Amino acid sequence: MASDAAESPAVPPPLPSELQGWNRLERAARAAAIALHEWRRRATEAENEVQRLRGELEQVNALGSLPSVQSGDEIRRLRAENAVLTSRATEARQRISGLLARLAVLENRP
Repeated sequence: MASDAAESPAVPPPLPSELQGWNRLERAARAAAIALHEWRRRATEAENEVQRLRGELEQVNALGSLPSVQSGDEIRRLRAENAVLTSRATEARQRISGLLARLAVLENRP
């Protein structure tokens, strides 16, 4: 019986065109690995951002519900009332200042 080495044909060395193909394949695999690393990094950043935003949303929700339409109307009414009262207080201050000035003049009369 002949040995297995004698029966199996020897593997011929790769042709130059095959080497170019393998080199292209290696470059493509390297580029794919780099791209995969970059996509993983970006995915991790996105997941961290989602977690941060979820935390902020939970904080906002912990404050209570947002004002209803009726609450918004009430807020607008109270702001208008506040503006009227502020205006009236300003007018009262001006009248009091005028009265104090007149009183000072009367006190200085002989």
